[in-house]
Amino acid sequence: MVAALAAGLGLAACAGSPDQAPPDRPAAQDSHLPPGFDTTFRWSSTPVLDPQSAEGTFVRAYVESFELANAGASVEWGYPGFAEASPSNIDQMVTAYPSEVSAAQRQVGTAFYTGLRRVDDVDWTRIVLCRQGYRSVESDGTWAVGYDTSRPVEIDIRRTGDQPPAAPRGGQRTPETDVFGGWYTSRYDFSALYPTPTADQKACAATRQVGMPHWLPAQADEPWPVSPAVPGWSTYPGVG
Repeated sequence: MVAALAAGLGLAACAGSPDQAPPDRPAAQDSHLPPGFDTTFRWSSTPVLDPQSAEGTFVRAYVESFELANAGASVEWGYPGFAEASPSNIDQMVTAYPSEVSAAQRQVGTAFYTGLRRVDDVDWTRIVLCRQGYRSVESDGTWAVGYDTSRPVEIDIRRTGDQPPAAPRGGQRTPETDVFGGWYTSRYDFSALYPTPTADQKACAATRQVGMPHWLPAQADEPWPVSPAVPGWSTYPGVG
């Protein structure tokens, strides 16, 4: 298995006239996010994964935690309970994928996730997600804007102990409490890219997720605004 460690960090902007206005939400650094990493997460519901179910809570919390931990090069940036829900080598895992984020080189954007397929067994499930997104990267006082490389993300879930709470929609970008329950991840591939494209890679590349901009400027004086988090996190997971 040869996964590409670049993790889709290349940017590619579209040329032509804009066909939609930028979102109204301004870029604003959140204290729960690593310095320089202002990213929101949007999840689409499919038959593969309901983001507001107990399983969806676990998957969202783990995937988002991994992105934050990777950007900050430390598991400490993950949500409460992230390290305990991870393989024993999670410290090495979050630094295996190169991160270009720093307080001096900010990145502002939105990551879009949707379920591609799943494999269910007695006590575990593998879910393959499609990750897409856009970002603005600060350099010498200007912002380079473009799309992230589409890529599959694979997560293996082991169900033990307490079930994670079902999380209704909420206005918070991150959860305040441990929402992993007793479940854990036995395997996680943040960039399941191979020299010979797989069916998952092709399916993800052919997907256009709800809310993705159809056009982005190649360069701007300000970062392209992030999109609101969907479904976001509620103050009281499991209630509502």
